Amino acid sequence: MPSAWNITIVETLGLLDGEFGEFALGLANDSYAIWLGAGISLSKVPGLVGVTEGVLEHLRAKVDPANDNCRFKRSLDRIIALVNLSTDDYKEVDYAKPVAQWRDRERIAKSLTGVYARMLDQHPQGEPADYLVWDGIGVVARYADPAISPGPEHLGLAGLIVEGVVSDAASANWDGLLEKAVALLAGGTPGVMQVRVLPDDVKDNTARARLYKFHGCAVLAGQDEAHYRDRLVGRASQIHGWAEKAENKVIAAKLIDLAVSKSTLMLGLSTQDTNIQSIFVVAQANLPSHFPTHPPSVILSEQDVGADQLSLLQNFYKLDYGGKAAEIEKASLLRSYGQSLLPALWLHVFTAKLEALVALGAPGLSDAAREQLKADLRSLRDAAATGVPLQENGAFMLKALAWAGRAISLFRDGKELEAASGVYTPLSINSVAKTLADPTVASSGLAQLALAIALIGRGKAAGHWMLSLSDSADAKAGAVKVTGPVRSAEIFFAANAQAAARLIAAGHASEDDEAIILHSHDVPPRSARHPTAPPGRTLRRGRREFSLAALAQDETDLARLMQRFQGEMAI
Repeated sequence: MPSAWNITIVETLGLLDGEFGEFALGLANDSYAIWLGAGISLSKVPGLVGVTEGVLEHLRAKVDPANDNCRFKRSLDRIIALVNLSTDDYKEVDYAKPVAQWRDRERIAKSLTGVYARMLDQHPQGEPADYLVWDGIGVVARYADPAISPGPEHLGLAGLIVEGVVSDAASANWDGLLEKAVALLAGGTPGVMQVRVLPDDVKDNTARARLYKFHGCAVLAGQDEAHYRDRLVGRASQIHGWAEKAENKVIAAKLIDLAVSKSTLMLGLSTQDTNIQSIFVVAQANLPSHFPTHPPSVILSEQDVGADQLSLLQNFYKLDYGGKAAEIEKASLLRSYGQSLLPALWLHVFTAKLEALVALGAPGLSDAAREQLKADLRSLRDAAATGVPLQENGAFMLKALAWAGRAISLFRDGKELEAASGVYTPLSINSVAKTLADPTVASSGLAQLALAIALIGRGKAAGHWMLSLSDSADAKAGAVKVTGPVRSAEIFFAANAQAAARLIAAGHASEDDEAIILHSHDVPPRSARHPTAPPGRTLRRGRREFSLAALAQDETDLARLMQRFQGEMAI
């Protein structure tokens, strides 16, 4: 069985389809608040080990060896005293050498991660209380570096936010990588996600999603030091009693509400900080959970349940934990870290929306036939991520999001996405259940899009054709290229007549192109043209168009529907 460290996107999708299916369905319906910790950004910015080493070296470099009362030396002495070193080990800590050359550097740094908050309170006398955060860590330079790009974790979560299935997230991180990922996907599209740091931020409810950065934001602190520097939380004196302090009560109340009203997905968060622990203690005192809950109250993206996470589970299920500890831990531990889990969740949600919509596209089919089409959609989903090595997850997500964004934009508007709008546009901006309940869903063409994709997947599974992607920089590239025994064609989807007209006018699918436009609704009448095919040719050259709504109307047999679809494709 793969570990959380090396599990792939496809293997994670298997977990989401199987034993964690109820969790995946709950997330697709916006039932989870996402709680983020340092682990989510470890591949991009320093984790706690990097923080401790940075602080040690900053202080060491400022020590005046000629001054026994050097304030930087006293600060460093107090920090080293937090580590349980023997007398002999302590003698090996040489302030004259860079920290990188200390014999026990790794052990010291790792030990300090468990008491990092106390370490950050040991500021040199005469310096501001936040000196070791602001200057020692160099929090703005390290965590707000504009050159750092989002990783697959941030891209996957941003995709979920844009799709409207994660409306609430809480982060203990200082970096702005999730915000950068959302900006990459959505560009300047207003109302996608609001960052909440200050109490007054909660008055703005115009965005679809809210990100509570309850330990502050390095990006905002760098942009507006006067308002955001003192919101950077890391010191023990800030964390202890955090929720009871006047400046934190508004945000704390919102976090408690999240812990009560939504299930919890924790990613890269050890919950060692007492302010995080107290949030969940208060929440579960108000509304304790009985195991099992539906969906599961807590999902931990971890390899093992840590000591502090164990306390969290005990608080959540305090009425049942004593007799069901093993069951609770098994149901809560999803062994996939964010680098694979979040991309897999985006793929899962994208496909889950299509699965829910396909029934609307072919209402006459039996339940068994619809399940087959859903399986075909999942097969296409898995094929898209098959063979992607772990280290390529980021590149895969950039390509997949841009491909999906272009395909949906061409489908909905018949136009390429403008740069200012980002690289991605969602299937819908609501959860699966709310998407189905949207009164505009019948006219949106989404149900027919879902049916068309499922039938293309059915044809691939049956060996009728092969699928590939053309270079999206080529205006003639469709959403997918289908290659059959006789010829190939670029496939375009059109939600309505206007989208189809724009596809044609922009030259994406010209009259003589080997292209197929799959219309969700009626195909507009075409102007007459002279045939160019030689006498006796059975497959007409050039662009072809047909309607999925007309094809599926009153159809009750999947095999017959597929046969008609294959005939219209004519490849």
